[in-house]
Amino acid sequence: MPDLTRSTQVLTSSSDLASYHYNLGARHFSEGNFAQAALSYLEAGAINPEDPDIFFNLALTMKEMGYLDEAKEYYEKVLSLTPDDPDTHYNLGVLLKEMGAPELAVSSFEKVIALDPNYLSAHKYLAGLFQLLGRKDQALASYRKVIEINPASESAQHMLEAQEGKTTATCPLGYARELFDQFSDHFDDAMLTKLACTIPAQLRLVMDDYPSDKFFAKGLDMGCGTGLSGLAFSDCVTHFTGIDLSGKMLAKAVEKEVYTALDKNDILSFLEKTAETFDFFLAADVFIYLADLTPIFGLIREKARSHASFLFSTEICAENYCLQTTGRYAQAESYINALADNCDFKVYCRHWVNLRKEKNKWIKGNLFLLTA
Repeated sequence: MPDLTRSTQVLTSSSDLASYHYNLGARHFSEGNFAQAALSYLEAGAINPEDPDIFFNLALTMKEMGYLDEAKEYYEKVLSLTPDDPDTHYNLGVLLKEMGAPELAVSSFEKVIALDPNYLSAHKYLAGLFQLLGRKDQALASYRKVIEINPASESAQHMLEAQEGKTTATCPLGYARELFDQFSDHFDDAMLTKLACTIPAQLRLVMDDYPSDKFFAKGLDMGCGTGLSGLAFSDCVTHFTGIDLSGKMLAKAVEKEVYTALDKNDILSFLEKTAETFDFFLAADVFIYLADLTPIFGLIREKARSHASFLFSTEICAENYCLQTTGRYAQAESYINALADNCDFKVYCRHWVNLRKEKNKWIKGNLFLLTA
């Protein structure tokens, strides 16, 4: 009877053994078993400490487990073996940005570009970092380089216009979709912790002060994201529909079990096509991606039932609307009042509040409750 405890693979050299552990690590990583992957890569690295691929994958694994310092250490190990590898400099730059070291991240991305002048993703990161650091001329140059390499980049075009002080009617749908697809995995933590954003909770307080029925048969959460906004109103809406451009954000919203229906769509398209009417409309931190709200207000009025409530937040500008250097839009109180009047909404209340933090400073905004 054969000995079933023996391996059917004969490892004839240390190179074979290192490859075995490396491939085992890759399998564990693909299955999401990151701790086991790390152990396998460590075994491979101990056997073959001159193989940069082992330590590159070990860095990726450490990052997935949240061990950022260790990930940095292994990327630096790779660079000690292959100092001219642009992909490692790039990954180290991304990691340094996540670790809150923007100047060091800039240095890494600049090394990428020195090695590969058309490395698109490095130019994208540099543009955002230069903007974060207040280095406007360099940010402009980086956004222009992104557009030179990829003329179809809606995100770079939008941010370039923002830096140049131009105002467009709305941000490109591709920009918003890309932004939130990238943001989806850590959206809740970033909004609640890093940005101290409590807009949904503050909007709920506004609604609770409204001296009328606070239970709604059909609600529409416009730009629902991961469902944080809907969660604040889940106890007072019977049938709640959430719409968002980002499929990855909607996947997170499903987990919260807040909505009875979800639709991957932009707000205007949804409102134009739906035959449904609603008695509650919510737009929490959504109109910062739209400038001219005239079309949306008109469509909401068409789909509003008698005595419907329309609750939303805006950032603030002096008059009408403007595109800010952040890439977000702001609307003046007078502009909102005029829109409400034109669409036969009554402005029940307007509150001036802290919306979120940016660079450790509060962004001021308005909360509005309109009634039909």
